[in-house]
Amino acid sequence: MADKRKTTQLDQQIDENLRRVYADAAKEPVPDRFAILLEQLRARVDEDKPTEDQS
Repeated sequence: MADKRKTTQLDQQIDENLRRVYADAAKEPVPDRFAILLEQLRARVDEDKPTEDQS
């Protein structure tokens, strides 16, 4: 039973560390090249949208 408790404590520690790393990464700004790609994708989607005149 002691092994099970150790595993549980270890699992909790791993969970906490993963959450901390994820939270830190989520706070980082989006790299410029990704922002540029997103802008290009949005522009392409806007070009593909039919306007009211085309329907």
